[in-house]
Amino acid sequence: MAYLNANIPPIYCQIRREYLYDLQEHHGEAEDVVVFGITSIAGRAILFHCMLENGACYWRLPISAFFQKSHDRAKVPDMSVHELELWNCFSYHPSVHCFDFLVG
Repeated sequence: MAYLNANIPPIYCQIRREYLYDLQEHHGEAEDVVVFGITSIAGRAILFHCMLENGACYWRLPISAFFQKSHDRAKVPDMSVHELELWNCFSYHPSVHCFDFLVG
């Protein structure tokens, strides 16, 4: 059983660039990323690991940092974690399962 981190199928999306700069600069900008893993910490929101096109990896970013590639950043509302995730992680042991039928 995994402890703390788990591999997930890759998700091609975009990241709000301000999350790469401690929410201090680059507001309203976006960059393509691939989300490839999660972190589960009991009592906290699930966190995601991603890789940018330039190869930089960022770990433990909240779901509010990401949005679908098909959307325009200017039209995507900023939402907080509690609006996007209904409950926190239950343990340090995440489990991920990919159903063969749904893999395409």
